Amino acid sequence: MASLDGVAYGVFGGLGERLGKLIPSLRGDVASADMRVYPAAYASRVLLLSLIAFAAGLALAAPASLLLSRAGLLKPLQAAALASLVPLAAAGATFALGLAYPKVRVSSRASSFDLETAYFSVYVTVMATGGISPYTSFERLAKAPETLFREIRREARRFFLRVRAMGEDPLTAIEESARRVPHEGYRQLLLGYAATLRAGGDVVHYLQRQTEMMLRERVTRVRIAGERVAMLIEAYMAASLLTAMTMYVMYAVSMAMAQAGLGVAGSELQFVLFSYILMPMLSGVFIYLADLMQPKYPVYDTMPYLVFFSAGLPTTLALFLLMALPFMVGGPLAQVLRAQPLAQLTLLLTRALGLGRGYESGVGLSLALSLGLIPGIVAEAHSSAKFSGIQFGITRFLRDLVEVRKTGMSPEKCIIVLKDRDYGRFTPYLRNMAKQVGWGIPLGKIFETFARGMKNWFALISMYLLVESIEVGGGMPETLEALASYAETLEHIEREKRSMLRPLVLMPYVGALIITVVVIVIIAFMVSLMRYAGKAVVESEMLNMFLPPVILNSYLMGLAAGKLSSERVSAGFVHALLLTLSNIVAMVLGPAIVAGLMPRL
Repeated sequence: MASLDGVAYGVFGGLGERLGKLIPSLRGDVASADMRVYPAAYASRVLLLSLIAFAAGLALAAPASLLLSRAGLLKPLQAAALASLVPLAAAGATFALGLAYPKVRVSSRASSFDLETAYFSVYVTVMATGGISPYTSFERLAKAPETLFREIRREARRFFLRVRAMGEDPLTAIEESARRVPHEGYRQLLLGYAATLRAGGDVVHYLQRQTEMMLRERVTRVRIAGERVAMLIEAYMAASLLTAMTMYVMYAVSMAMAQAGLGVAGSELQFVLFSYILMPMLSGVFIYLADLMQPKYPVYDTMPYLVFFSAGLPTTLALFLLMALPFMVGGPLAQVLRAQPLAQLTLLLTRALGLGRGYESGVGLSLALSLGLIPGIVAEAHSSAKFSGIQFGITRFLRDLVEVRKTGMSPEKCIIVLKDRDYGRFTPYLRNMAKQVGWGIPLGKIFETFARGMKNWFALISMYLLVESIEVGGGMPETLEALASYAETLEHIEREKRSMLRPLVLMPYVGALIITVVVIVIIAFMVSLMRYAGKAVVESEMLNMFLPPVILNSYLMGLAAGKLSSERVSAGFVHALLLTLSNIVAMVLGPAIVAGLMPRL
């Protein structure tokens, strides 16, 4: 990028300088985004990329418009408009995205600081309680693992260079760091510390009060995030239910009338676009919105996703081709596919459930999706059993460590004494740490061993704070008391958030059952109505057409439920399985409901 910026500035340097002056916020956005590029050079880069996009669009659009014009598909004026509008649109989009990119980077950094600042304040306060100055703690953070403090570590490294290499005053470097970071809490913390130190105030008391205030603000933000996610899932269910039921009723009526010769055929393509593209996109949009609203942790277990995409998804696709597709299409290919064993198994299961013709595609797709989810569910269960609940054990361990430390034992001796107590899933890690302490291994090396393979960010940050407070601050009881209190507050925050989101998981189950039953009832109603009118409608064809997209969208509802309730899409694997199986229950109950309603109709 440096060479590209050099070329761009050499070609468009003057225009880049003017563009930088026309957009005053560009300089501040580039600095806050930590892009490390001269603003005018970045503006020149945007201009160069826009020119390249224009040339590429022209190179593609001109031959295409010429071919379409010669083929008679476009008039000469339309071809000329196409050849000119496509490159202009490409250049305009590149230019707009290029100018917006620094703001996107600023927003991303602010989100990272929003998570890290509270723990940074806890770290500085704990170290200050042990007699370590905040700017010394800031220097130590320059050597912290990047997985714990990604953005703050970068600022700490820059602070270290400005002080150690350039000889700048530490307070001046801290104030400069505060001004260039796009986060109000981080800025106020450092600027307030600098002002308190210059005025000769009580720095430790100031840091304690700031940390308490930040933790209270985080509790408030968790509540607000929970309320927003609750509103989001309500909006998602309303949009999914209303849109799906309205469109399915409309398409069922139009297709039934078309089969009976009372309407115009040709709506199948629109139905496919709505069911297999628009509805999945709706679920994807709400998952993305939930991801924007929820906190993002720099450490998480990716194994469930790797297992799902490497084993679960290929299994789903293979089973779909063999168990569901044969009943969704017609022709000679369908006859060949229905003769293979898995398709026959689908038929046997459909008849065993007491379902008639037309339900085979729904049963086959339900089985394909359910079996494909099993590898991901197993991996997610293993990950949860290994990493979930560790924070609870660490919090209890820290509280016991404080009480034992007050007896006068050294921190290392306290760890050895507490190794026989039960702290849940943290117990094996504690016993391993006690063994290493007994062998004389430094706590820093013990933390590196603990962090290796650990995918729980809260556990990592808690243990890092503990090790730092012991190695640097001496593990004073006051320091450990502050650390234990902060850990308990953070655990309370996470527990409150989970309790707020847990009841929301029931809504997708109700929605999926309603949609499936409504579709079955509407199809039966239209078939009965056409039969009373003396028209023939093939119910099995309509069921084979409508049930698969309903089941697919129930599957996606499960993934969305996991993301909305647990902040991880992988947590939705089990919900997707249960929702898919609940569709089979709805298919079994649907004919009984129809039989009870039809005499009244």
